[in-house]
Amino acid sequence: MVIEYSIPTISEFFANAPREWLKSIGLLLAAAFAIGLFFSALRHGRGAFRPFADSIKRGIRDFIFISPRRVWAIARLTMKESIRRQIVVICLIFILILMFAGWFLPENEDPAKLYLSFVLSTTAILAMLLVLFLSAFSLPTDFKTKTIYTVVTKPVRSSEMVLGRIVGISIIGSLVLLFMAVMSYFFVTLELDHTHLLVQREDLTAIKAPDGDIANDPKRVIFKGMTQITNGHRHEVDILADLTYRVAPVNGHTHEIQIDEVADEGGADNTKRYRFTVKPEQGTLQSRTPIYGKLTFRNQEKQDKSEGINVGNEWMYRSFIGGGSRGVTNEEAAIFRFSGLREEMFPRERFEQGFFVEMNLAVFRTYKAEIEKRVTASIALRNPKTGLRVEVRTFDTEEGITKAVLIPRNFTGSPQITQRLSRDDKSGDNGGSGVMVITPSDELAAQERANPNIMSRTSFDLFEDFVADGELEIWLQCVDRQQYLGVAQADLYIRGNDGDVAVNFAKGFFGIWQQMLILTAFGVLFSTFLSGPVTLIATIGFMIAGFSKTLLLEIASNAKLGGGPLESIYRILTMENQMNDLPASYTTAFVKQGDVVYSSYMNLVGQAIPPLSDYYVYYEAVANGFNISLAWMTVHSLITLAYVVPLFFVGYLILGGREVAK
Repeated sequence: MVIEYSIPTISEFFANAPREWLKSIGLLLAAAFAIGLFFSALRHGRGAFRPFADSIKRGIRDFIFISPRRVWAIARLTMKESIRRQIVVICLIFILILMFAGWFLPENEDPAKLYLSFVLSTTAILAMLLVLFLSAFSLPTDFKTKTIYTVVTKPVRSSEMVLGRIVGISIIGSLVLLFMAVMSYFFVTLELDHTHLLVQREDLTAIKAPDGDIANDPKRVIFKGMTQITNGHRHEVDILADLTYRVAPVNGHTHEIQIDEVADEGGADNTKRYRFTVKPEQGTLQSRTPIYGKLTFRNQEKQDKSEGINVGNEWMYRSFIGGGSRGVTNEEAAIFRFSGLREEMFPRERFEQGFFVEMNLAVFRTYKAEIEKRVTASIALRNPKTGLRVEVRTFDTEEGITKAVLIPRNFTGSPQITQRLSRDDKSGDNGGSGVMVITPSDELAAQERANPNIMSRTSFDLFEDFVADGELEIWLQCVDRQQYLGVAQADLYIRGNDGDVAVNFAKGFFGIWQQMLILTAFGVLFSTFLSGPVTLIATIGFMIAGFSKTLLLEIASNAKLGGGPLESIYRILTMENQMNDLPASYTTAFVKQGDVVYSSYMNLVGQAIPPLSDYYVYYEAVANGFNISLAWMTVHSLITLAYVVPLFFVGYLILGGREVAK
């Protein structure tokens, strides 16, 4: 799964986010007070401060004495209005039509990803369209039909009206989303659930037994063949002499086979007859729990770098490591350092042989060679404290496939001591060597004194020899000469205990629910002072900006090639290549300074844009079979509240300032 922008941990989030949020809220309050005082001065002249102070006291009182009963009454009224408008019914019919249309989805090598992506994207579109229409036309319709005057004659505060609208629309959206989630789960599981037909005479070929003792080998293959086609695929099957079997995985899943000997059906050749029952698929829907490490790269000079080799790809998500040259020892490696590992995290009943390292690597070939032959890579373990490093195994890989490599609890290998060198740019700027040597600690010397033959050992224990204080380094190297492997931090991980598929499916819809809640708050805010159609357009604009926030902020900070907007326009008019530096002139200075001013303004405005694209990680995780962590949900829930609460406050201020609310 691609994670181009890393999600902060809870500790990292609380280190910076609350301070930035309070700063933004402070600026918002200061702007609200300044604007309020300005309009009070226009209305009351010199005596503007007293009514302004009274309005602040009234606002504080409105928030302190919010009545849950009145909020629920407004929410219930909003729900009844939404149902009467039949918008919910239309959406439910539409989702049913789309569910049946899913039967016509094309065949795919990964059907689970196809079906999950389909239901998640369809549900997200429908849910957001639903809350867009409900929130955009809620208050404007009340103003248009004059029903708002019936509400304000009751002892209802403006804050309760705004909060009631948000709660009511959110409940309607949540019920619809719950319905979609249940229907989607049954649709996906039923669509993926299948078996195959396997008949001895039609699908399997008997393998003649060789002469000698090998004929009595219980692991000898006695039947080989293919299952019959179901869902556009079939599986290769080997039946062994001890009536065990091997089923080749296809489309990310495999099957169990029940083998029963059929009595009294032997032919003239006395060949035994069997009945093969292929059971439902296993492994299509997964909920992997990845344990990620911190990635650094080691170059040919044995120095650590934050990035590897650039092979010219336009997308700079991955960096590459090379396989070295002829006659030269390859020192390039991608080093993943894991923290917090404990042996009890991998119980023997679940991880009897060890744990798996899964990876999805990119491949760059400098020469064609045998195009069907995969590139060879190697995995090594290193103790971060002692420097002890042992290669575990080599394996073949290719771009676009998920490779799982077993790291056994006990293995053999040739030990070596590897030092780490890191480039220290600051010391280099000060005239130093710029190289910091990270040497193994004195623990290795103590270990050598306790065990003088440590360097002559060939057998090692994973947790005793390589995990030090919960830390472990996994070194990935390219073995093939002049070939390259590309890797990003999320491309390699240790697979922990799998989560529950149904629970993880619900977590994916929780991400959609958070997007829906933010759009509801924006729609209610705009509906307090705009008409229905204008509110709908404004909310859609913020939705589009939210899904493009990263791009907008990169443009605002002049991080894109070609400079900021003014510089880009200038390059278009002068037909200047974006790769070339602009000539030094007053015009260039003016354009660049204009982009600096624009950047400051857009960075400020960008804070108000909701990061809707950040929630797309929920879709990706569920579709690719990754468990959504509690840390992700906590961070995104706090981000959602950080937007909804100020939007509710601003909506109250605007509605409270309208004459009808008084």
